[in-house]
Amino acid sequence: MDAVRARAVPAADVNPGELVRLARKERGLTLAQLGELAGYSAAQVSRYERGISPLTDVTVIRRFADALGIPSQVLGLAPQRDVRHGQVIGPTTAYPRLPAPRVAGVARKDGEDPVRRRQVLANLT
Repeated sequence: MDAVRARAVPAADVNPGELVRLARKERGLTLAQLGELAGYSAAQVSRYERGISPLTDVTVIRRFADALGIPSQVLGLAPQRDVRHGQVIGPTTAYPRLPAPRVAGVARKDGEDPVRRRQVLANLT
């Protein structure tokens, strides 16, 4: 059990390329197979694993993490938060409330919309 825990938590001196190699070999993938999953050539994957090309680009690290099915935190990245329009989106159980309309419509008994009537009359002229 301690051996499994030691593999799950990387040592501080292990670089991301070595971790990619360990994860690839654990899953029984070849360099070419991982390259196809991540969108790189087998030669480039090998350069990343051996440290010839430094594995420092966040996008590249996320691609390898996704291809290997491991959390990006294992490769040294912070967890990715779901942000939309500058707001962090968290789990919710309820639908958001919409604001009340600012302009109250005048209800007519005959069901005719005065704005639509104006548009129709303007288009007829």
